[in-house]
Amino acid sequence: MNKLFILKRFLFSILIILGCSTVAAKDISIFVATDLHVMSPKLIVQEGSAWDKYIDASHKLEDFSARLFENMLDSILLQKPDIVLIPGDISKDGEKVSHEYVAEGLSRLTNAGIKVYVVPGNHDIGYIENAQYFDGDRKYHAENITADDFATIYAKFGFQGSKRDANSLSYAAEPVKGLVIIGIDSHSRKIGQKTLNWICEQAQKAREDNKQVIAMMHHPIVEHFNSQTELKSDALVKDADNVRARLLDAGIHTVFTGHFHTTDVAKAYNENHTDSIYDITTGSKISYPMHHRWVTISENLSTMNIRTFATETIEDHPEVIDIAKERLTKCINRKLESKGVLFASSIACQATFLHCEGNENEANGVCLIDSIPYLAFVLYPEAWYALNSMLDDFSFFGEENQNRVNDLNLSIKLSEEEIPIPQSIQTIATEPEEDRHLYNLMGQQADKSPRGFIIQGGRKILLR
Repeated sequence: MNKLFILKRFLFSILIILGCSTVAAKDISIFVATDLHVMSPKLIVQEGSAWDKYIDASHKLEDFSARLFENMLDSILLQKPDIVLIPGDISKDGEKVSHEYVAEGLSRLTNAGIKVYVVPGNHDIGYIENAQYFDGDRKYHAENITADDFATIYAKFGFQGSKRDANSLSYAAEPVKGLVIIGIDSHSRKIGQKTLNWICEQAQKAREDNKQVIAMMHHPIVEHFNSQTELKSDALVKDADNVRARLLDAGIHTVFTGHFHTTDVAKAYNENHTDSIYDITTGSKISYPMHHRWVTISENLSTMNIRTFATETIEDHPEVIDIAKERLTKCINRKLESKGVLFASSIACQATFLHCEGNENEANGVCLIDSIPYLAFVLYPEAWYALNSMLDDFSFFGEENQNRVNDLNLSIKLSEEEIPIPQSIQTIATEPEEDRHLYNLMGQQADKSPRGFIIQGGRKILLR
């Protein structure tokens, strides 16, 4: 009897130990911030005219970048997310001292048990002319880094314990069981064919193993407003259509990006309209409106919820966000003046601010036809279409893929293999004339809508 009692006590103790060692499943929290452009304080040897001229010509807050970075670290340590993602342009202009400064700061996060993942942007690797020391009225070049240097400096932030691509700084990591993060190296704006194949293989293998996959890279893969690439040729990764199609086909449905310093979510579809991919780009931490994302993935990895926040103040500079807006305004006006269209300053600034902030269509958008002289449309049609698209927060990808997605607060179902989209143009166009319906810009049937479209004669006609 005593032996049986002892055996029961032993088995009970084992069960308690096993129960205590099992970690309860929970939602996964992810902090996303991009385009930090952190400048090491060491780069200012002595303040003077050289530094003053540089800042006066910049639309970014390089002079606040170190403090903003430290502020971000303090906020992350306070909130304790599971993961931090930084999709490139980590340093001001690739200075080695700036990268070392950032890596030292990020170590504060990993030391606290937070997993950090970074990828390089176009301001991070190779010779960059603006990598400079400022010393009074003169400036001189600061040492840049190579791709190998990047992997060494940021070894703890994605490159250790991960699967590495042999031809780039791309990697695949599994920070949480069942969740694979693929960091894609697009710092040169080009993803080589071998690297793209490797990325797709990693994603496909993860999906075959019933794992969820999210990706991050610096350059977007989708236009976020009409004529974006006409206005800025390097706005997207090279061969974006092919890259986007390959990633989607491999089972990647969400990609976190940066580069353009705006907060916007664009959604594109495959050729058969049976699947979709989200390009989730986030504004820079050192330019207006200084956004970051807080992402929550459900414990069963089926749903992703995205919320967006802004850094509006830092110690000693409660007006920092106003300074960021003023500098962006000056930058826009300088560009317009150089093209002889300064008269468009008000509408251009409004459209840019709203696009940067996200959900611009909900902010009392302005009809550009009434606001800008017709001559401006004739002389600069790309800019006209771009501003119109910004204010209405939509653009078309492919034939009839309507893109209007909540840019700030969005819930995405990750577990769906096929994501349904509105009825196709071909089906709608064959409806009898008397059964024709009005559709809003989300592709949803509506009785009345100030903005939407109808199908007439097999053509989509936009209503404004």
